[in-house]
Amino acid sequence: MDNIKRHHIRFKEGPKQGGKAEWESGLRRLKGIRQVTINVEKGDIFAEYDLLECREDAIERCLVEAGFVLDDSLMEKIKRGWTHFTEENEQSELKHGSAPCCDVEGIEQRKQKMAPWEKTKS
Repeated sequence: MDNIKRHHIRFKEGPKQGGKAEWESGLRRLKGIRQVTINVEKGDIFAEYDLLECREDAIERCLVEAGFVLDDSLMEKIKRGWTHFTEENEQSELKHGSAPCCDVEGIEQRKQKMAPWEKTKS
């Protein structure tokens, strides 16, 4: 299991204060963050981090505290919820060697092999 994660987080609004460089710098201060890129025009944040030290939910909390308004569409809420669930299990397995509650790697591998039209069904 790879402990380096790369995730895409969508937002509707950026903070009223500061700018892209300042926001990226603030996120890089979080323990475990390796790289952050913010595309203000498209409302995209790309983060790379070590799951042993950080999870996406911590990144999202930091974003909200900084003044970001995350995308609250149903698809984004579901995507974030799934990420939180799987990362909690993966992190537990990495830190404690305990078995995850489900076969996360198997699920992700099957998802990668799915045809594009099947991916929209899941």
